[in-house]
Amino acid sequence: MADKDAPAVAPAPADSSPIALPSAGASPEKVEDAKSTAKAAKLTPLVPSPRNPLRPAFQLYAEIDLPILGIGLVFESARLFRPQSQKAFCAPLCPTSDLNALDRTTAGYWSPGWQTASDYGLYAIGLGAATLLFVDEGLWPGLNDAVVIAESGLAATAAASVMTLAAGRPRPFLYGTKAPLSERNGADAGLSFLSSHAAVSFAIATSTLVAMRRLHPHSRANWIVLGVGGAIASFVATARVLGGMHFISDVVGGAVVGSSLGVIIPSLHGSPVSIVPVAGDGGQRGIAVSARF
Repeated sequence: MADKDAPAVAPAPADSSPIALPSAGASPEKVEDAKSTAKAAKLTPLVPSPRNPLRPAFQLYAEIDLPILGIGLVFESARLFRPQSQKAFCAPLCPTSDLNALDRTTAGYWSPGWQTASDYGLYAIGLGAATLLFVDEGLWPGLNDAVVIAESGLAATAAASVMTLAAGRPRPFLYGTKAPLSERNGADAGLSFLSSHAAVSFAIATSTLVAMRRLHPHSRANWIVLGVGGAIASFVATARVLGGMHFISDVVGGAVVGSSLGVIIPSLHGSPVSIVPVAGDGGQRGIAVSARF
């Protein structure tokens, strides 16, 4: 029985099962078979912080997280197997008439300084997200949540890598002569759409916001997380355009894909606790926190 308006922590029943209640005429053997089937179909949870069920990290599952990491790593490495002698179809100089009106405004851009700035911006948003999680949750829960954030970023760069190889769009610096000839004739010159820097940055920013809203659903600090993360991700995307590595449409597409995966990936991970209302004799009311360890 819980005290009035006081939370209580109680383990969930060990024999809880997701199957429906058996019919009155079901034999005990069939009921046990159904329970065994349901048990075999359950995902394998990795509970990050069993000693602190009131503030759990994302729930990791072996059947979800290992495949996401594996597929992401393979897809992300796809660029490494692109033949280095494979140039963009219009290299070393492409006609601007092939571009739409919006992307034509940045044709020919080239700036190694802005390219470096975009790299530093990407490192900053990743390091900032990890630091925020570790400071807020501690080492192990923070590390657990960092895995989910990393999965979002890895999924984003994997999607971007596959898309750039499929599209084969020339980068903006191929529409001018500012970039060195070696760069314009390189295999990387035909990998413009979509921007992996933008996709990863927005994936990290969005998934970090999802994580913080889960931990602090009513905190105004979430607006700060949104503002800072969005600003850094936007800076990275802008720097990629100014550096001549991507068109505006490339970074917009990367932002949409990254933000979407930043929501989808954390949404695959539940929480090992659930809060249910309880009632007792004498009109007592309260809540109970049920955790499965």
